[in-house]
Amino acid sequence: MELGIRTLPSLTIALLLITGNALADELIMKDGSRLFGEVLKRENGTLDFKTSYAGVIKVKWSEVSELHADKPMQLLLDDESTRTAQHIKNSEDGIYLDDDIEPDLAEPTLTQSELAFINPDPWRTGEGYKLDGQINFALEKERGNTDTDEIDIDGDLIWRFQHHRYKMFGELERDRNNNKKTKDKWKLNNSYDHFLTKKWYAGAFLGLEHDKFADLNLRTIVGPKIGYQWFEGKAMNLSTEAGPLYTDEDFDKAEDDDYLALGWGINFDKYLFEEFMQFYHRQNGLWSMADTSDLVWNTWTGLRFPLVLGFVVSTEMQIEYDSGAPSDVDEVDTTYTLKLGYTW
Repeated sequence: MELGIRTLPSLTIALLLITGNALADELIMKDGSRLFGEVLKRENGTLDFKTSYAGVIKVKWSEVSELHADKPMQLLLDDESTRTAQHIKNSEDGIYLDDDIEPDLAEPTLTQSELAFINPDPWRTGEGYKLDGQINFALEKERGNTDTDEIDIDGDLIWRFQHHRYKMFGELERDRNNNKKTKDKWKLNNSYDHFLTKKWYAGAFLGLEHDKFADLNLRTIVGPKIGYQWFEGKAMNLSTEAGPLYTDEDFDKAEDDDYLALGWGINFDKYLFEEFMQFYHRQNGLWSMADTSDLVWNTWTGLRFPLVLGFVVSTEMQIEYDSGAPSDVDEVDTTYTLKLGYTW
């Protein structure tokens, strides 16, 4: 049998489509629809599936019926053990893997709560670490009737290991008006967390702070803490922590002070509208155990808009409160800032 020349392109295209589907991972939804592409990962109840025509799509795990992978998928279980599978069947009764799928078994291979991640990030299995960070700038230079210079810089770093986490946050603000300094302050917070369970962690905190125009030469904060990681992932993060912190305050004019305080911290961020923007809120505070009227707390609340190549634009409101501030210094200091930053 001879094939015409015009038939060959059609056969070639058909063969390429068949081969492409055969080599691609297959996602079968509970409504019967099928997608071909690549299984990226599953975490926090969402499956990331990459297609050639729509990029990465996010699918609720509860809507997934089956996964057929060209290569073995790595599964991280709730007890931190791992296993592999190329075929996963998801049901209300539980999760069936590979050979357990074909027989009509009474019991699934895994319960829904036992499967923590599919294709987890390497640090979750103890392989290496994850380094996240960002740096932001807000600069202003005005010349004319008024000469104004403003420099605001802040940044943070997070080193995440399987059971350990190191965090650093710092900010610097320097303002001048008609060649006269009007703001000179900085903060540097460092913390270490050791995860006792998947959610609970214990660690230590060290904070340093200077604010020339609030009469504060140096505030040193150090002590233990315990915290709870409610959520952790790209889509959303939330942690709360507290602990007894020794605080030493060195003032320029006021009397120096040191005391034991109840310290707390809140860190929250969440992407909105499919990663169009990110809402974030950071808070820390000190409540003196010797004088309950002495309260210090700081908050940073804002919206971060991703641009391209890691660059972001942020709009932020920062509130600083110190009930023990000297009489000639305001207790509340509020700052609104527009920032350009870079994340990695």
